[in-house]
Amino acid sequence: MADYHHCYINPPPAKRQRLENTSATTQDVSPIGHGASYDQICIETANILQGQANDTICFGMILGIQGECSFQAQNRPDFGPLPLYITLNSPKTFCSTIDTSVRGTIHSDEHVGMLTEILDEPSLQYQAMCTFEERNTGTKKKKKYLPLHTSCSISIILYGPTDLLEEIGDFFQSYDIFLQDPQACSLNVRYCNPHRLSAKDLALCPMTFELGQHGVLPGSFTWEEVPQKPDLLATILNSAEDLAEAIQPSIIQTSLERHQKQALNFMLQREHGWSFDGQRQDIWDYHRVGEDYIYINRISGSLQMEPPQQFRGGIIADPMGLGKTLSMIALVATDLPGYYGQYFVKREEITDYQSTQSAATLIVVPSPLLDTWEEQLQQHVFPSQISWIRHHGKSRLSHVSELTHFNVVLTSYHTILAEWRNTTEAKKSILFSTQWKRVILDEAHIVRNPGTRIAKAICDLSATSRWAVTGTPVQNRLGDLAALLKFLRAYPYCDIKHFEADITHLWKMGQVEEAISRLKRLCGCLLLRRSRETINLPRRSDVRCEVEFNAGERKLYDEIKDQAVLQIREAVIENANAPASRAFVNFIQKINSLRIICNMGLYYPTRHDGQKIRAATLWTELAQQAFDFQCEAGPITCHQCSSTLDISELLLSEPESQIQPQFSECLHFFCSECSQRPVTCGHQPPHPIAFVSTDRIIQEDTMIPISVHQVAPPKTPTLSLPPKVKALITQLTKHPSNTKSVVFSTWQMTLDIVENGLIEAGIKFERFDGKVPQKDRQAVLNRFRGDPSVRVLMLTLSCGAVGLTLTEASYAYLLEPHWNPTIEEQALARIYRIGQKNEVTTIRFFVKDTFEERVQEIQQSKKDLESLLFSTADTGRTGVSLAERLDRLCSLL
Repeated sequence: MADYHHCYINPPPAKRQRLENTSATTQDVSPIGHGASYDQICIETANILQGQANDTICFGMILGIQGECSFQAQNRPDFGPLPLYITLNSPKTFCSTIDTSVRGTIHSDEHVGMLTEILDEPSLQYQAMCTFEERNTGTKKKKKYLPLHTSCSISIILYGPTDLLEEIGDFFQSYDIFLQDPQACSLNVRYCNPHRLSAKDLALCPMTFELGQHGVLPGSFTWEEVPQKPDLLATILNSAEDLAEAIQPSIIQTSLERHQKQALNFMLQREHGWSFDGQRQDIWDYHRVGEDYIYINRISGSLQMEPPQQFRGGIIADPMGLGKTLSMIALVATDLPGYYGQYFVKREEITDYQSTQSAATLIVVPSPLLDTWEEQLQQHVFPSQISWIRHHGKSRLSHVSELTHFNVVLTSYHTILAEWRNTTEAKKSILFSTQWKRVILDEAHIVRNPGTRIAKAICDLSATSRWAVTGTPVQNRLGDLAALLKFLRAYPYCDIKHFEADITHLWKMGQVEEAISRLKRLCGCLLLRRSRETINLPRRSDVRCEVEFNAGERKLYDEIKDQAVLQIREAVIENANAPASRAFVNFIQKINSLRIICNMGLYYPTRHDGQKIRAATLWTELAQQAFDFQCEAGPITCHQCSSTLDISELLLSEPESQIQPQFSECLHFFCSECSQRPVTCGHQPPHPIAFVSTDRIIQEDTMIPISVHQVAPPKTPTLSLPPKVKALITQLTKHPSNTKSVVFSTWQMTLDIVENGLIEAGIKFERFDGKVPQKDRQAVLNRFRGDPSVRVLMLTLSCGAVGLTLTEASYAYLLEPHWNPTIEEQALARIYRIGQKNEVTTIRFFVKDTFEERVQEIQQSKKDLESLLFSTADTGRTGVSLAERLDRLCSLL
């Protein structure tokens, strides 16, 4: 988009006579380009119109009126950094205020009709500017005496009396035009936009000169670099041992990093079984006593005479972005002929005679990551060296004999669950009738609750070696780690009771140092986790961007906040000991309204009484919104089986299954497995219960309050940008043209507004959210990665927080804070990971003195080590009184 030239204000014909009666005239003003500065023009023009300015306001700016400009070659306008100021001779024609030989026409009949009414209104004034969209204004073959033509875009700033405010808003809305914040105003008056939430008190509206040349209030946002904080899990989980490096398999075409070769060495050692010879750290040791052996548990010090059950495998828990997938592919590559590594696995005698032994590796992933794994195999392995197949959907294997053709079988968690449910001893599926050489669980924290059916199904798989791959082996409690050990069959800690007795119980009894010491020894044997500093990534800077509301937005925010607090207090007084109820859900809507105001600046109130939206009255209409809020705020626990659901799992979930979970009006959750049977909340009388969806696409929309969500955003890019989006666009325009950025938001509606801003700024972008069909998503990513002109990729967190590699980007913007800081880090890890060659800057936006600041404080408290690892409180249960729950939420405001 071209930049601007400048000129003074041009009032409509009916106003010109008044100007002639003032002490100065328009001829007294020196336009820019003839020696005067922009500030001088503004001051002089303001003095000219001072007599009319007292009762005049600025309504905003009309953008995007398309036209054509013509001029003689010798009078060619200067295509410099400022727009050409013009005078509208008629609704269809205009000319330059500096050189009347530079003329133009307006193409759109709709705009011509609109301009006719504006010019006929004697109380309105305007300031018109012309922007040239084509630098090539003609061919060299044209004769000098022939006019040159170029397309252009016209912008008009509109001024008038305050009593026309509502009428102006309705008038432009009838043309489907929404007034934009004005740029480079020549008249210093109050700015009150009928399409933008402005203060009711005119004195609180900003002056147009305060908006600056680009329509942004100076100082409306500030930057603060946040120092990097140490990984709190590192003190317990990180592996201090400097491992030797394994030989890279020859069929891997990507050069392994040092830490990946060390991971390969660690995995080959672990697949060799227990190390009774003391050559490496392990759970078990032994001493010979006469003709017998005594086996010693090095974690607890306990003794036993029987040899421990054999165990091969472990946990690869490097943080996100360190290339765990490639490490696992390298492990698979060591199975193939030609690898001369140090360690070889001797397969044990098969005791399950109903199983078929296979040399293949079964890799279990969330279904959204199946494409990612295939892409990684294609990228890192020489062609035709590793054969793989999907066992998922319509491409499932039908007979065990087919396994002989493949080294790798890719399947999903829900495929395993479906076949586990339908299997019988007489007819087992391929997955459960095969003794796999190796089972690898990617995103293994999905099975962190051993009581769920999906965890039970995974544990029933037969394999010689078992690996759990996850960047978050512990999310909310130590039991997360214990569940992984159960899948691994790491004796004796495959029995969760042993884990609790040897470690968790000590913590509860106050023996903290001994509990931590034992946990460190156990993790040192089975778990490999290195810090990000292990790899030599470029510098990463984390920045917080504090955005300020304007007066109108602050007033609206405070009004909604006060309503919410009042509603809470009334609910607490009336229902001091009652279970959570509709009052809580109504309060959730208020919170979501505040969040939308922070993001969008507008609450999108309906302008006409006839368009009022019916409030939801049935629990079936409210349950989804309440459920989504609970999921985002933290893990949610099933009222019947105590299994937990976390938003990080929802981002990796399959499309909606036949049986949906349920959510009661008293905020009791019933998982999809329990929902297969009749459920009740336990209250008398029972509260209403409704089915809810865990679909990731629904998560992008349902947190938006009903009164906001159902008012469609404008179809034109001329909507006034809210402060947060303005700050974003301002920063994006400062980046060099070859710099790529990724913008994350929770909601599609926010990205709609960002999209308008990008179009207006002339920044080419791609968009990736739940509305993009699966078949088109790879093409979107390829255009962002490969097209130099595409500078921005917009992503919803539900689509972009996992499974993508976006190292082409150097900047990552998070438009709002998320309850769960892990989700934010997962999103940022798409950019800051192996393969990143440039310095990375992450920017988190928040609005000053709002709910968003409190969310950030909660994020920090969740990173506290004790609350993260050793909390015994069951935070997912809903047996807390309404007063306590609402009082906690009230404190956030």
